[in-house]
Parts: sequence; structure tokens; C-alpha cells
Amino acid sequence: MPKDANDPLRRRVALLWKTAAEPSRGPRPTLSLDRIAEAGARIADAEGLEAVSMQRVARELGYSTMSLYRYVPGKEQLVEVMMDSCAGTPPAADADDEADWRQEIETWVRALWDTYVRHPWMLRVPIGAPPIGPGQLAWFEAALRPLSRAGLREENLVSVVVFLLGAVRQFAAMSSDLAEARARGQVSATEAEADYEAALRDVVSAERFPMLAQLVHDGTFQPTGRPDSGMLDDLDFGVQRVLDGLESYLRRQET
Repeated sequence: MPKDANDPLRRRVALLWKTAAEPSRGPRPTLSLDRIAEAGARIADAEGLEAVSMQRVARELGYSTMSLYRYVPGKEQLVEVMMDSCAGTPPAADADDEADWRQEIETWVRALWDTYVRHPWMLRVPIGAPPIGPGQLAWFEAALRPLSRAGLREENLVSVVVFLLGAVRQFAAMSSDLAEARARGQVSATEAEADYEAALRDVVSAERFPMLAQLVHDGTFQPTGRPDSGMLDDLDFGVQRVLDGLESYLRRQET
């Protein structure tokens, strides 16, 4: 039985893919969903997601709040449109079958990280449903292609991409949280790391935490990442090991 056009998923698709009917009336025809999303993103970039509201976006654009409701049902849907719009364009997949698929995935990871750095509010948006908008699906497609070319079986492709998406998002969220905490405390990354290391030396004993104590003593225990690069180096290392594992897995498939 076909789903009703009022089904929530159908409404999401219509909104994100801009197939919903345009408002039949309104005070100014120059208003559009794209303009509304751009205004919301500007506010979120400057002041955080909590500053975004239908009223605030309307004021930013010089319209009444009711004018916005003709294009988007509410803040939740507006934020989803903002997310899809700000996803940007992922790195293009190489059409050459001999291209380095690992390098493509590494580039994809870095590009996704950069997207979160430009729009840290995206990390505050709860994940309530799988991606369905063209912007976020484009990132999925951009990772699927090199992994498929590497020889990964179809039933494993989505699992690997979901893992990579989750890893980048989680590391970016931790990096953002730490940066916000340092900003509130008005300390630099180097100062925060030095304070943390000094505190660890006071509480970590070799008797209770032998491995931690050794790492602290050697100066190699840095769970918040090196001050100069944040957690990006840690993410890169983890991704490299995941790709090593995939290569090993693919070799076993061939035997």
C-alpha cells in the first residue's frame, strides 16, 4: 500500500529535495528555503545552534515568523535543511579503477573533519534518523565508491561508511567540546595540557595504574590530543589502522 504524502519520511524527502509545492501566497516572493537555511546557518556559525529559532531567522531576513512557516514547518526541520545545505560538496571520487582507494578515504575523512570545524554546531544536532537529504547522501556516495573499488563486498560497504562517519563525528565533537571548555576557562591548549599532565602526576601512582604512570612519566599520555593539532592526529592514526585492517580483510577474501 503506497504511503500517504503526509507520512513523516515523505515530508522530509519533499523538504530536503525541494520537491514540496512552493507557497501559493506570501508577502515577498524573494524568500526561499535556501535563503532561510543560509540565514539559520549564519546564526549557528556565529552564536551556536541554541541561538537559532524561527523568530530569530525571520528577524535576520526581515520577514515575519509566519512567512517562514510557509516554507518550513518548524525549527527541527529547519535545522535538518541547514545540516544538509552546510554539508557542502565531498571530495570527488576517482573514476580510475587503479586509483589509490586508501588515499581517497583519507581525503574524505579530512574533508568531513573540516566541515565540522567550519560548522561546529552540526555536532550538536541529534541523529534522529538515517540521512535522506542530497547533501549528506553525497558524502555517503563519495565513501562508498573507493571502498567498492577496493573490493569490499556490498553487504559490508554501509557498515564501514557508518563506522567512519561515527569516528569522524565523535573525534570532532570531543575536539569541539575541549576547545569550548578552554575558551570558557580562558586558557590555551598548551596551558590546559600542561595543567592536566601536572594533575595526573599527582594522582596516578605506579602501584594502582602502572601503565598510565609509565606513559605520564614518559610524556606520551595525551588523551586530548597534541596541543598543536588537537585530536586530528589521533583520528588519522585510527583511520589508518582501520584501513590496514580492511586491506587484510580484503586479502583474506581473495584466498
